[in-house]
Amino acid sequence: MKYLLFAVLVAMQLIHGAAANTEKTLTYAVPHWPPWTDTQTYPYQGIDVEIITALADKAGFKINVLKCSWKRCLKLLEQGEADIATNVLRTADREGYLHYLTPAYRTNLDYVIYTHKGDMHTVRTKQQLYSLPITIERGAHFPDEFSQDKNIQIRPVSQTLFAIKQLINQRANAVIGEEYQLDYLVSRLDTNRVLEKQPLLFSEPINAYIVLSKKSHHAEAVAQLSDTIAQMMDSGQIESMMRDYLRPNE
Repeated sequence: MKYLLFAVLVAMQLIHGAAANTEKTLTYAVPHWPPWTDTQTYPYQGIDVEIITALADKAGFKINVLKCSWKRCLKLLEQGEADIATNVLRTADREGYLHYLTPAYRTNLDYVIYTHKGDMHTVRTKQQLYSLPITIERGAHFPDEFSQDKNIQIRPVSQTLFAIKQLINQRANAVIGEEYQLDYLVSRLDTNRVLEKQPLLFSEPINAYIVLSKKSHHAEAVAQLSDTIAQMMDSGQIESMMRDYLRPNE
């Protein structure tokens, strides 16, 4: 009987120890959306992966990364099978199952233009675009200031990746796209540094959030995580992490 009691006590300690090891773990739902999240190789990379890792470390959590399509990620959050996600826009439907951690960590969407250095273009005003065919990704969203101007000649291609490759080979005059995506692609593809970002910028407001599932076992940590995000924003840490990630390797 003593041996049985001892065995039970040992088992209970092991179970308690295992629970203690997992009770501070957040399951992070990660879609493939470079440069924010890149799941092509493991360990997964991306701006958001680094931000979440830093956030969790500051708040005393460990991170378990779960790869999923965006639609599947949202379903996992709704069911409580995933705890946390990044780059989520606020909708009435999502508010039913998500806590939006405030403040939003992305508040503006900037669109930039790249040209080839050999073309000697400096684009400071929208009117200077009128003489240049601008390569865009077919079906992509752009601010109204750009997309509604009929004087701008657009040249659609299937992917922004192809547009950048064409620009490097001087088979395109200029490429426009979301700043972080273009900076990321240029930093990886433009090995000879033949492209340059133009001063002209198109912007529109956006609020993208880090969210916590309302069914998460750590739903009580909303205030703590929000406070930590606010500290990271106020200190400039998040902005610095975004810029550092996109800095070309020397």
